[in-house]
Amino acid sequence: MDKETALQAVMLSELPHVGDKGAERILTLNQQRAHSLATFFRLPAAVLRDDYKLHPGAVTRLCEERLAHETRSRWLLDQLAAAGGAVALCGDATYPARVRQRLTPPPVVLYSYGAPPLLATPLLAVLNSRTISEHSVAASLAVVQAAAAQGFTLVTGGMKTGYRIAAVAGRAAAAPRVVVLDRGILSTFGARMDRDPFGFSPGRSTLDPQRTLVLSPFRLMDHAVARNGRRRDELVAALADVIVAVHARAGGVIERVCLAALDRGQCVLTWYGENAGLVAAGATAIEEGQLSGLARYVAH
Repeated sequence: MDKETALQAVMLSELPHVGDKGAERILTLNQQRAHSLATFFRLPAAVLRDDYKLHPGAVTRLCEERLAHETRSRWLLDQLAAAGGAVALCGDATYPARVRQRLTPPPVVLYSYGAPPLLATPLLAVLNSRTISEHSVAASLAVVQAAAAQGFTLVTGGMKTGYRIAAVAGRAAAAPRVVVLDRGILSTFGARMDRDPFGFSPGRSTLDPQRTLVLSPFRLMDHAVARNGRRRDELVAALADVIVAVHARAGGVIERVCLAALDRGQCVLTWYGENAGLVAAGATAIEEGQLSGLARYVAH
C-alpha cells in the first residue's frame, strides 16, 4: 500500500463515531459513486450527513477540522511505520482473506506488526471464557503443547487471562504466534514494538517479528474497553483453521463466537464435550489422548 492510501485508511479508522458498519457503508457508497477515499474526505457536509449518514461529530471532524484530522493521522502513520507496522484496508491484497470472508462486517482497517506469512500456516486457536479454572489452565497448556509439536501457529489474544496463558505456553513451546489485540497497537507497545507485552513477569522479553504477527482492528492509540473483547474473540476465531473451546460458558461470548464459527463451516473442537450446546450444533468432542491427531482437522 502506498503512503497516501495508507494515510487515507488511518484517517478513516480515526474518524469519531464511525465503527466497522459505518466504515463499510462509506466504502460501499464510494464504490457505487466511483469516489475514492480522497474524494470522500472532501465531500460537503450535506452529502456526508444525508447520503453517508455520518454522525454529526464525524461531519464536523471532516468539514471543520479536516486539516487537524489529517495531520494527526499522518503522525500516527509515521509512528506505526517507524516501528515496522503496517495498515491494510479491506479489499487490499494484503488484507487476510479469511477475515474478509468470515466476518460480517469485517474490520475495514486492520493494523499489523510482524510476519504476515504466518497466516499461510495451519492456525489453531484455544478459547476460554473469562472465568478460567485450574482444569482449564492445564487443558489449555496441553492443547498448546500438542499444537506446537504438530507445526501449528497459535492464534491468541493478548491481555485476557486465558489468552495470556495460551500465548505464554506457545512462546515456551517455540510455537509461532498470531496475536489479536483488544486495543490499538501503539497503545499496546508504546515506543518498544521489539518488546513482548504479553507475558506475566514484570520484564518484557524480546518479541521475534519473524515468528509473531500482531493484529489489531482498533484505532492505533485506543485503550481496551469492555466492548472490544467480543470483536477480538471474533477475529481470533475467524483466523483459525481449528478452534479448541476448552471452556465455553453456556450463553457466554465464547460459546456464541464458536457457534458463529460452526455456522461458517469452521472446525470447532470442544474439550471432552463439556459444552453440550456446541456439541449439539456440530462441534467435535476431543479428549487429551486425541491431541496427537490435531492436524487431521485442518481442511485440505
